[in-house]
Amino acid sequence: MKLLDNNSQLKMAYRKFQQVQGLSALLPLILVVLFFTLLSDNFLSTYNVMNILRQAAVYAIMGTGMTFVILTGGIDLGQGSVLAFAAVICAKVINATGNMWVAIIAALAVGILIGVLNGVMIAYVRIPAFIMTLGTMYIVRGITLWITNSTQVNVKGAEAFKFLGQGFLFGVPFPVYIFVVVGILAIFMLKKTATGRAIFAVGSNSVSARLSGVKVEKTLIISYMLSSLCVALAGVVYLARLTAAQPTAGNGYEMEAIAAAVVGGTSLQGGEGGVLGTLIGAVIITIIRNGLVIIGVGSYFTQIVVGAIIVIAVTFDVVRQRITDR
Repeated sequence: MKLLDNNSQLKMAYRKFQQVQGLSALLPLILVVLFFTLLSDNFLSTYNVMNILRQAAVYAIMGTGMTFVILTGGIDLGQGSVLAFAAVICAKVINATGNMWVAIIAALAVGILIGVLNGVMIAYVRIPAFIMTLGTMYIVRGITLWITNSTQVNVKGAEAFKFLGQGFLFGVPFPVYIFVVVGILAIFMLKKTATGRAIFAVGSNSVSARLSGVKVEKTLIISYMLSSLCVALAGVVYLARLTAAQPTAGNGYEMEAIAAAVVGGTSLQGGEGGVLGTLIGAVIITIIRNGLVIIGVGSYFTQIVVGAIIVIAVTFDVVRQRITDR
């Protein structure tokens, strides 16, 4: 009798585990950590772990934004360009005013503006998200190169600003706190607000969502706005860490964000996933990059591995969806 009770409790615990979106990404995280721990004695050193977490912050924040648009069934290919543009704007405003808060607000405002523009064109003009954000990627990158004359912008002074990217609080890199707070806010929004539920509804079936009273166009605009806002914040963190805004920064980072979301269990078909999995996925991607460098694998192979991860994760998602449909 006790054995049956124990089995029932285990089954209930397992079902509750499955209900928490994103926890399925813990298994690949554990496997990746074990793999690199066996190959390198330095992998789990305190210095390297903190370095991984610091590097993961930018991917995690961008991935959080990407999760919003993927949940609606969309995509944001302009994230890398927006990151560079926001970092450049932030650096220029800091140098001009000496006020880090004005600079941060300016960078975030730029992100919001670009996101709203993407959302309006996608929601009302009905331009496919892939095409619209691809165009944004080139336009924003071109503007960034133009206003910088293709040269990096160094941040002058602003020691308090540098703390956002380089500082430690209780022995933990400050960027980690930023991406954790962003993640908590995003999870709360998706789970506890009407807007969050609308995002899932639009991604599951936009026609049904509209018939149910969901304002589909408004939801899409909010999703793309949140994506670019998160990217702009990631650009601020990126700038604070390097203290120089490069017009070519963030090149290909949108792929890292997509990989983080997909590895974390967010379906590219929309309507399924969550931010918790994306945060874990961002850490996994960063660990893979870091681990390959530690064991002496060339950077070109890292690109191959990340690309393969995206393909494998999407393949599993498609196969799982087909099995569910049947």
